[in-house]
Amino acid sequence: MKITDARVIVCSPGRNFVTLKIVTEDGVYGLGDGTLNGRELAVASYLSDHVIPLLIGRDARRIEDIWQYL
Repeated sequence: MKITDARVIVCSPGRNFVTLKIVTEDGVYGLGDGTLNGRELAVASYLSDHVIPLLIGRDARRIEDIWQYL
């Protein structure tokens, strides 16, 4: 169950909220919150530029390995 896509969603109902959506080859997806008070756009940029390229192609079931790798 490899990760095939990930994207950062920034919405702003009064302030920025950062959500990361990860999609696997099986169509299973997960959502995570990356909001950090006052630094939301920095988090969004970090996820897009650095983390997402490292996630693509990895096995989504190996959570601990991904955590240690990052």
